[in-house]
Amino acid sequence: MKKLKSAFIFLKNPIGNFRKSSIRNRILIIICLIIIALFVNSVLRANKVPDYEKDTVKKGSITQIVSETGNVKSAGRVDVSSTTTGIIEEIYTNNGDSVTTGQNLFKVRAIATEQEKASAYAGYLSAKSTLDAANAMLFTLQSQMFTAWDKYKELAESDEYANDDGTAKTQQRTLPEFHIPEKDWFAAEAKYKNQQAVIKQAEAAVNAAFLAYQATQNSITTSPTSGTVANLSVNVGDSVQAGGNAQAALLTGVSPKPVLTVANVSQDFSVELTLNETDIPKVKEGQKAKIEVDALGDRQFDGIVTHVDSIGTDNSGVITYNVVISLLGTDTDIRPGMTVGIEIEVDRRKDVLTVSSSAIKPYKGGRAVRVYDKKTKKIDFIPVTPGIKGDSRTEIKKGLTEGQEIVVSLPNEEISRPGLFGN
Repeated sequence: MKKLKSAFIFLKNPIGNFRKSSIRNRILIIICLIIIALFVNSVLRANKVPDYEKDTVKKGSITQIVSETGNVKSAGRVDVSSTTTGIIEEIYTNNGDSVTTGQNLFKVRAIATEQEKASAYAGYLSAKSTLDAANAMLFTLQSQMFTAWDKYKELAESDEYANDDGTAKTQQRTLPEFHIPEKDWFAAEAKYKNQQAVIKQAEAAVNAAFLAYQATQNSITTSPTSGTVANLSVNVGDSVQAGGNAQAALLTGVSPKPVLTVANVSQDFSVELTLNETDIPKVKEGQKAKIEVDALGDRQFDGIVTHVDSIGTDNSGVITYNVVISLLGTDTDIRPGMTVGIEIEVDRRKDVLTVSSSAIKPYKGGRAVRVYDKKTKKIDFIPVTPGIKGDSRTEIKKGLTEGQEIVVSLPNEEISRPGLFGN
């Protein structure tokens, strides 16, 4: 009782009494204060809730999108190149003029010398002769293949190698006498198929040689379609390079720019883009799309998927698929070639459980979300079955209930940002 009274007196004026106390008592008081501080700190740390961003499981709508960039195209656009390497002698049209199919557009005088003309024509005749020889050889190889086949067929159907019911005598067909005619037929067939490839190469050479010869001749280029002339940037006296197609470009080593463009601007615009193997299964014809045009201040337009490739294209080992999206409605500010951002709405779910997409983490070969366990004071994982993923939230099919509080991120973890389609 006496000690309690002394403690009470000490607490009434702690600083003054501390100064009056002996050195021994002062040391005891400091030790007691340190012990009390450590105890209080341990209690506070045990009850502290960790610093994290949280989210609540709630019902809502999820829109899944596939994003990519592309370029505006017009179905009525045709680039027109010169078939002759030479000088522009006459131009029969101007930008903005309407032309019809077959109408004269411009005249080019070839600059090739007589020797160059003769050489180009000789090259064409040589290529044509090679093609004729390749076709003749094809007939010879076809005859040899049929002869080898008849010999093998007659042998295979003989009593020596076939039973009365037509089934094969397996044992006898292992003998060299049977395999030699069989291999002769296979070899003859392979030579015939190889010759077909040789003919295709010869045909390509003939086309290239003809274009090279044509490039040495004077020409008048006509319009391949009806429409409006655009992008005409040459004048009389300017030089042009022949470059009507890819074969000519390969032959000359250059890809000359078109002399002009004929476009039917009244036709609807479309956007062509390429998607990878992961995204293409989600995209179907008839799906809605948002089209954002960079050059128009990120203005948005509506679109619809009108074509999806069923067979991929190999680009340096990467398989891609072409998708075409038609713009719904027209706008005079949109022009072919403009770069656009595309977001295709590939799926939508209503009234489903959703969580922030950033809250879903890889866990033991599956997916899980994190929760704060108030009993253990630790972050735990709850396995979940995700559904479709939207721009910021993801559907949860299994594992959570509405109203649960989950951990979105701990310090230094990034949060995904939304796209064009809101949820």
